[in-house]
Amino acid sequence: METFFKCTIPIPNYLMAIATGNLAKKQMGRNTFVITEPEYLDRCAAELIEMQAYLDEVEKYLTPYIWGTYAILILPPSFPMGGMENPLLTFASPTIIVGDKSQAYVAIHEMAHSWTGNTVTCRDWENFWLNEGFTVWVERHVVQTLFGYDFMQVSALLGN
Repeated sequence: METFFKCTIPIPNYLMAIATGNLAKKQMGRNTFVITEPEYLDRCAAELIEMQAYLDEVEKYLTPYIWGTYAILILPPSFPMGGMENPLLTFASPTIIVGDKSQAYVAIHEMAHSWTGNTVTCRDWENFWLNEGFTVWVERHVVQTLFGYDFMQVSALLGN
């Protein structure tokens, strides 16, 4: 089987990523998806049920989402390390799936990278803090809009 992919939006090469394995995909909204191993798909989808609302809110604050679709790949429990925001596909730690949706807002941060880091990025690694700094700024605004000031304050405290 041959597969082709063409990215029509220029991106820096450090943002290119490929996921392979026994993966299943579930559409969560108009243009949002969850991808993970089939046995975890329902649990991850239930946890990230609000993904479309998150993306819509980020778009309201910034500009329309230019990448078409947004998917979050929840890595397998055997790989519980960090995450990476790539155009079209965020790699996320399974530790954000805790059963009560309390860590699902992490998706807002990763979505915000679609603007601050993936569409507009820093010139070099010395200025990489700009990608994270502006992303956190957007994340905190959207989190406050969706969940209230107190929730944003607690998430900011935990993030710091």
